[in-house]
Amino acid sequence: MQSVNLLERMKQTPVDPAVGIAVVAGVAEAGVSLGLAVVHDRIRPHYQKVSDEIYYILQGQGELTVGEETLALSEGDTCAIPKGQVHGFVNTGDKPCLILFSSGPKFEPETDRFFPE
Repeated sequence: MQSVNLLERMKQTPVDPAVGIAVVAGVAEAGVSLGLAVVHDRIRPHYQKVSDEIYYILQGQGELTVGEETLALSEGDTCAIPKGQVHGFVNTGDKPCLILFSSGPKFEPETDRFFPE
C-alpha cells in the first residue's frame, strides 16, 4: 500500500514544458492512477490512445475543451474524457487551477500522450 501527499509533492514539482503544467505524481496501480495537474496558464491540447481520464477541479476555474465541445468548469466540477479525444484546458482565473485527475489504465505520459499540433 502506498500513500502520497499531493499538496506537499506539488511544492517540488516543476512545470513540464511539453504540456505546459506541473504534473504531480500520485499513486498508481496497473489499472488506474491518480495525480494532480497544476495549471498556471493552460494544458496543451493532447490525447491518449489507451487511457480514459477524469478531471476534478479542486481549486480555480477554467475552460475544458474535449473534441469540439468546451465547458466552463470551477471548483467541485468533474468531467470524463474518453481516450482518443483531443482535450485541453485554459485557466480563466487569477490563481493556479488544481485538477485532480484519474487515468485508467495507469497514466503513462512517455508512451500514451500525443499532441495533434
